[in-house]
Amino acid sequence: MDSNPGTYCQRPGGVGRNIAENLARLGARVELVSVLGDDGDSASLAASCASVGIGLEGSLRLENCSASRYLCLLDSDGSLAGAVAAMDSIDLLTPERLAERAGFLDSADLILVDANIPEASIRWLAARYPKGDGGPLLGFDPVSAAKAPRGAASLGSFAFAKPNRVEASLLAGLGPREPGLVPEALARLLLGKGLGEAFISLGSDGLFAMASETWIARLPPSPPRGLEAVNASGAGDAACAAIAWGLLRGIPLGERCALALAAAMLAAASQSPVNPDMDADLLMETAKGIPRERVS
Repeated sequence: MDSNPGTYCQRPGGVGRNIAENLARLGARVELVSVLGDDGDSASLAASCASVGIGLEGSLRLENCSASRYLCLLDSDGSLAGAVAAMDSIDLLTPERLAERAGFLDSADLILVDANIPEASIRWLAARYPKGDGGPLLGFDPVSAAKAPRGAASLGSFAFAKPNRVEASLLAGLGPREPGLVPEALARLLLGKGLGEAFISLGSDGLFAMASETWIARLPPSPPRGLEAVNASGAGDAACAAIAWGLLRGIPLGERCALALAAAMLAAASQSPVNPDMDADLLMETAKGIPRERVS
């Protein structure tokens, strides 16, 4: 084993925070419910949220607690080579803590749940906000294959979820390497468990979406000038934010599929996990160049 030359940078992030920043840059009013400690990184995280318009009214602020950290290793082409997640503080976002914030949560139009929080907390949110009861819509980001199963029992409460193929397989109750991971079959299994809309990331093959219709959006044959991929970290978070933003605006499924892929491209073209140029106009314009096809 030997060391390798490289560069290092530290930026505010995390799945929930990245989604929140993308939504804030798209013009949505956003509150982040997370865990902040009393260390320097927590202070920096709070300041970064304030600077982009992310509210922290519902977040826990705890003494003798450190901010969660995520270290990703990127190859020269920006693809993820490995990562380490130290998310112990998020385990403190328990159902009891969420119940203390129930009135705050009740007032939301949409609550995006990521699988970094405890499974019991995901179940609590799903039980309080079942799909179709007139309360806040729930969206789900599985985060990783290791954490995706935390949302499996709650799928019927989610308006949408955005897994990749392996995460979708796990949510459907299959193994991570089940033979024939066909997106359409996986999406049907997820919808059969009550999920409202399934958006399945296909990596370089694009994004698959199924509800009452089925769509696929694909990456352009070559990226537009200025949108060459340099950093894959944050692309999925941006896609999830675009899906939620489009849902709140009543944008049809096929167009949201293209918006999500456009958002992922914008994030991947930035050295930061959230593209600082992201806004609604740029997203809509980028989506015009995304090929999309209605499958059924």
